[in-house]
Amino acid sequence: MKTLQKYILSEFLKLLAIAAAGFLVVFITVDLFENMDNLIKHKVPFFAAFSFFLYKVPFILVQIAPIAVLVATLISLGLFSKHGEVTAMKAGGVRILKAVTPILTAGLVISLGVILINEYVSPAATKKSDIFRKNWFGAQEGTFGREGLWVKTESGILNVKHVDFTHNTLNGVTYFIIEKPFKLTSRIHSRSAAWRNDRWIAESATVWKFTPGGEAQKQIQAGFTFTDLSEPEELVNLENFQQNMSFNDLREYVNDLEDEGYEATKYKIDLWGKLTFPLVNFIMVLVGIPFALKTGRYSGIASGVGLSIIIAFSYWGVYALTRSLGQSQMLPPLVAAFFPDILFLAIGALMLGYVKE
Repeated sequence: MKTLQKYILSEFLKLLAIAAAGFLVVFITVDLFENMDNLIKHKVPFFAAFSFFLYKVPFILVQIAPIAVLVATLISLGLFSKHGEVTAMKAGGVRILKAVTPILTAGLVISLGVILINEYVSPAATKKSDIFRKNWFGAQEGTFGREGLWVKTESGILNVKHVDFTHNTLNGVTYFIIEKPFKLTSRIHSRSAAWRNDRWIAESATVWKFTPGGEAQKQIQAGFTFTDLSEPEELVNLENFQQNMSFNDLREYVNDLEDEGYEATKYKIDLWGKLTFPLVNFIMVLVGIPFALKTGRYSGIASGVGLSIIIAFSYWGVYALTRSLGQSQMLPPLVAAFFPDILFLAIGALMLGYVKE
C-alpha cells in the first residue's frame, strides 16, 4: 500500500472511530435514561449496571456501523476535496479510484466483521443482558432457540414454535406443568391457540397427566384454556429474541418450522438479513465515495452529516418497504432481503463510474 493510500485510509479510520464512538455514546445515554428508574428502584451496583450496558455494545455497534461508515466516507473524502487534495492527486497523475481502494477494502472488512459479531459475539452478549434483566429487574424469563420460544411461567414451562401477532395465535404449543422442586405432572400440546376473551384457547389439545406411580394418562380436550400465560403484548419482546440468534441456529429453526408445516416467511427474511444487512457497510462506502468527491469542494462536516442522514433514510425506507412486502408474501423472502442491497449497490457502482479520474 502506497503512502498516499495509507494516509487516506488512516483519515477514514480516524473519522470512523469518532463517528462510531459518538453514535455509541448517544445510544447508551438514551438506554441509560430508559433504564434509570429500574436501576435505582432495584439498587443495582455500579459495576453490575456497567456490565449490563457493556453487554449491549456489540448489538449497538452492528446497528450503527453503516451510518458511521457513511459519515466517515463522506467527511474524509469531502475534506480532501474541499482542501484541494483531490485536485493535487489528479495533477500528480494519481487515479482517484485507485487511491480510495483501501476505503472500499475497509468497507468489505467491516462487513465481514459485522457478520462475525452477529454470529459469535452478539448472541452471547444478548443472553447475558437478558440474564441481568431477569436477576435484577424481574423481567419475564424467556429465550429463543431452534425449538422456538421458551417461557417460564408460575406453573411450568411453555414452548411455542411460532407466534403470529397479526392474528394473535400461538402455533405449535407445548406446555409442561411442573411442581416444585422439579416434578413434571402434565404435558399439554396443541397445534395452535388463539387469544380470545383475554385467554389463550386451543380448539383441541392433547393432555398427558403423569401420576405419582409413573403412569401416563392421555386425554383429548376440546376448547382447552391455557392458564398463567402472558398476554400477546408481553410476548412481543420475547418473540423478537430470534433477531439475536446466529445464522446457523436461525436456519435450523426455519427448517424445523417448515418441516412441521408452519409459516416461516418472516424468519426467512430475518435469516437472509443476517447476510444482507452487514453488506450495507460496503455499500455505504460505495455510495459515499462519488457523493463526497462530487460535493466535497462546496460542503463541510455539517453537509456531510446531513447527506449521510438522507442516504441512510433512503436505504431504510426501501428496506422497510421490501420487508413489509415480503412479510405480506407479495415478494419472495430472498428478494425482500436482497433487493435494497442490490438497488443501492447498482446506484453506487453507476455513480462510481462517473467519477473523473
